[in-house]
Amino acid sequence: MNLNTNKMKTPIVKIAALTVFIGSMLVNCNNSPKAKEDQLSEAKEEVIDAKADLAESERDSIHDFNIYKESMEKKLAENEKVIADLKSKNTSTDKKVHDLYVKELASLEMKNAECKSKIMNYKQGTEQKWELFKVDFNKGVDELGQSISEMAQRNMKK
Repeated sequence: MNLNTNKMKTPIVKIAALTVFIGSMLVNCNNSPKAKEDQLSEAKEEVIDAKADLAESERDSIHDFNIYKESMEKKLAENEKVIADLKSKNTSTDKKVHDLYVKELASLEMKNAECKSKIMNYKQGTEQKWELFKVDFNKGVDELGQSISEMAQRNMKK
């Protein structure tokens, strides 16, 4: 009887093992496409969200640039008016002083025109490039404004 029991146990164990194996395969096969479909759906949503965030960031960046550009254009237009005003007030009778004054004003006009061209022709790129441009451009416009102010003060002393 002991021999029969061992013979009976072997097929039962094999059948049980086979059943567990087949069951796990079926479970994995059934869940796998669903899980992959869920992952794919989630990934698609993340891509859509990322694209929306990128588009919003680009709109914000363009909006910020346009505001900055407009304020700089106003500042440069004011510089043009001050330079024109200084030109009209050049009443020096000394030819050397007059010529030097005209030359300095021409240099300021040219720097102002260069700044105007630089802001008009700026092509948007990365955020880092934009920040570097702004720092450099602000420095140039501030120096130009300082030079114009100094020239106006010298003109007032005459």
